[in-house]
Amino acid sequence: MSVPRLSRITDYVDHWATHRPTSEALVGDTGRWTYERLRDDVDRCAAALLAAGLRRGDRVALLGHPQPECYVVFLATAGIGGVWVGLNPKYTFAELAHVVADSEPKLLFGMLDADDPTQPETLRRLRDLGSMQVVTRDREVAGLSTAYQAFVDVTPEDRGDRLASARAQVQPLDPAAMIYTSGSTGKPKGALVPHTGLAYCGVVQAGRWYGDAVRKLCDLPLNHIGGLGDICTSVLTAGGTVVFMERFDAAGALRTVERERLTHLYCIPTQLLAAVQTPEWSQCDLSSLEYILWGGAAAPLSLLATLAKTGARLGTSYSLTESTGSVTYTDPDDPLDVLAWSVGRVDPHYEVALRRSDGTTAVPGEAGELLIRGDYVTRGYFRNPEATHEAIDEDGWLHTGDLAMEEAGGRIRLVGRLKQMFKSGGYNVYPREIEAALEEHPAVALAAVVGVPDERWGEVGHAFIASNASVTSDELQRFARSRLANYKVPKVFWLERDLPKLPIGKIDKVELRRRAVVAVSLDESASERNGR
Repeated sequence: MSVPRLSRITDYVDHWATHRPTSEALVGDTGRWTYERLRDDVDRCAAALLAAGLRRGDRVALLGHPQPECYVVFLATAGIGGVWVGLNPKYTFAELAHVVADSEPKLLFGMLDADDPTQPETLRRLRDLGSMQVVTRDREVAGLSTAYQAFVDVTPEDRGDRLASARAQVQPLDPAAMIYTSGSTGKPKGALVPHTGLAYCGVVQAGRWYGDAVRKLCDLPLNHIGGLGDICTSVLTAGGTVVFMERFDAAGALRTVERERLTHLYCIPTQLLAAVQTPEWSQCDLSSLEYILWGGAAAPLSLLATLAKTGARLGTSYSLTESTGSVTYTDPDDPLDVLAWSVGRVDPHYEVALRRSDGTTAVPGEAGELLIRGDYVTRGYFRNPEATHEAIDEDGWLHTGDLAMEEAGGRIRLVGRLKQMFKSGGYNVYPREIEAALEEHPAVALAAVVGVPDERWGEVGHAFIASNASVTSDELQRFARSRLANYKVPKVFWLERDLPKLPIGKIDKVELRRRAVVAVSLDESASERNGR
């Protein structure tokens, strides 16, 4: 498939509306959008934003689940030079307040269902943080908001000229969205994602994974690069169809594959684990799937073996918010045992390096920090030059904080986070290596390892295990010892029914480490009391 290289992600709306006007662009609970309808709705919303006073560089915040109208607001905002800020409905009010206070949006869209009992009060409290116009999805809330339909219907007669003028000012390196990082090392920061990054990375991804009529599910939140970039904008570059689900539902996702004849699933491994455990996994017709893809974490080998039975190709890649898109990809013919640990090879369209702590290049088989350079990476963190300088050096290299090593054939293995690596008895310990070994045990669905302070060894590993069968800590320790050097074997195993997750679905290792440290502290206090 030939995908044009356009300089701004929003240029693809007009391109496909011109070349494929009647093709489906978006599907949701509220209807179906052709590319022609998408262009018209984006134009109307953009004109309304201009009439409301939005100017290049202003922010527009949106609280909503994955749905077509929310994506329309993003495209309208970015297309006239505004910066879109997604707000995840799963956030607590304190988390929402931090993002709104930090980004200072000019408009705030509340796109939850009209009968959501929490939305009016949440929007009122957020509006009190600054001066902003509020727009709600279905109906006006007295004294608070304008209804979305009324908002987009109030457009000037000369909207064509005004839109053309505003759009002409938007440059490829301008930020299209501001995506807040998870905040595992402090308060979340707003990473500025450029137009050219979403466009360029989308074209590369389309060439790696998509055919001529991609139909892809989006049930990931749009405030995250996975939902916005890896799904929505990458499909837009290819002129495909995004099918939205407002909330993740394992059984519902599989029914949607059958009903909509989806060609691609892109999930987090925890979502796929939930899907294969539903009755729908064996009951639904999944033959339309060309690819089952995952990101955000490694997928256990046992899960991959189950997914492979569908006949779909399996694949993963490496990306992070700050890189905008994936810079490594697995190959379609990679065996399952490789897919379980590798994020693929560096795509030739990207400049990637593995560096030691002294800045020299790591040799194959040696861990180094993964660095990325190019116009597609984040333009920095909003109003945070110190954090920007820490992340992007003077030579333009983005320091990802991820430790990786190059294995045979150029395949990249992630071994952990730079700040999650810990030293035990003087040895560097990489959590992902241990997790992969533990996930080979048939009773282990997921494993998460964190380093915890230890008086004798400096730090030791604590392994949190989500199990799908009966297993004991002693059995897992023996299993680990048969596969890992002694210093890598976790000292403590925690057997859990489920593991805590961040709003995007990744395992929350900060919370796991906190639990482990608290438990150790309580044990030490009890030992001291008993010793008196």
